[in-house]
Amino acid sequence: MGQKTGKFFILALVFCCIIFTATGCGEAEKEYKKAVELMESGKYEDCLKHFADALEKNSEKAEYYIAYGTALNRTGRYKEAAIEFGKAYQDTDNQISRQNNKRLYFGQAVSYYGMGESKKALEACDKALGYGKDKDVDIKIQSIKASVKLLMGDASGAEGIYNDIIKEDGSQDTIYLARGRFYQMQGENDKALKDYSSAIKVSEKCYDAYFEMYGIYKSLGEDSKAEDILKKLAGLEMETAGELMQLGRMYYCKGDYKNAKSNFDKSVKGGCNEALYYNGMACMAEEDYNTAISRFKEYIGTGSTEKAPEAYNQIAGCYIELEDFENASAYIDKGMEFGVTNAGMVLGRNRVVLYERTGKYKKAKQAASSYLEKYPGDKEMEKELEFIKTRIKTIQLAKNDTKGEQQ
Repeated sequence: MGQKTGKFFILALVFCCIIFTATGCGEAEKEYKKAVELMESGKYEDCLKHFADALEKNSEKAEYYIAYGTALNRTGRYKEAAIEFGKAYQDTDNQISRQNNKRLYFGQAVSYYGMGESKKALEACDKALGYGKDKDVDIKIQSIKASVKLLMGDASGAEGIYNDIIKEDGSQDTIYLARGRFYQMQGENDKALKDYSSAIKVSEKCYDAYFEMYGIYKSLGEDSKAEDILKKLAGLEMETAGELMQLGRMYYCKGDYKNAKSNFDKSVKGGCNEALYYNGMACMAEEDYNTAISRFKEYIGTGSTEKAPEAYNQIAGCYIELEDFENASAYIDKGMEFGVTNAGMVLGRNRVVLYERTGKYKKAKQAASSYLEKYPGDKEMEKELEFIKTRIKTIQLAKNDTKGEQQ
């Protein structure tokens, strides 16, 4: 009897452990799904706690680490993200582990790019590409690789990668858009316009391509062509919250800020937080800098990070216009915490401009030098640095002359 009881007790313990473990996994999955839901809606800050809770309940799921790392990347916490991706590595050879390893190295490539560690970013890209073929993921990996090449000042290398992607698969508007922006940065407007047109052919509602084309035509003084682009935009059906934001952007380009803000407000009510950012831009255009600051801060407060670095940059710009240089400096610092981004380049330039505006040329020299370490391919900043050095010498000579006169 005693033996039977003992065996029953042991089996009951095992059964309880199974139930406990299953319950723990269930709770982890619940937290994970909640985190993914928040992440997909752009609420990256809010999703982090749920990812951490999921991993606390079940630390064996590679997918959890990869998703967590992705969210950390989107909030600019690249160093933390790289560590989380590393925890997802699986030293086994099967389809699932190969897919996970591919995605973790892609995530690390984004992290290293964000930290400005170009060599490590390229190594991570190559490792990711070594884990079999996955067309959609491979395109994203190659796109990061092209961005790293550009960061290193290797424009021809970046162009070659974009060309290879399009040669292999020319069915994605985002790649034409990316190469178009690359050509635009190189001053090759004709090639850029051609790529933006290709992006629109692939996807009629590739809105950014329209706005990029509009910007080029305006910069070239071809106003009639710029207006034609806006007419094409106006002919598209725009009903969703996101589309109302694009309609607002169209009115913004036309200088009709009243209608622009009206559509941005409708878009926000429909759940599109990004419209708050563009509302701030419209307020800036009207030179209503205090209201613009409020709108940009509202956008940041939603937890959305898609345009957070840009929002910090615009806030800094507003404070510069208000001659509140202390706050301008603080918001440039906040924006630069997001690491290497397109907005990061602008923030870096504005840091130099801010020091020049306040007569701090030695700090401007230091900021320009640091900027060029991160973005070595920026020829304009190289020229600016030389100007700053000349300015410092001129000021020093003037001081020496003053001392000589006093003696």
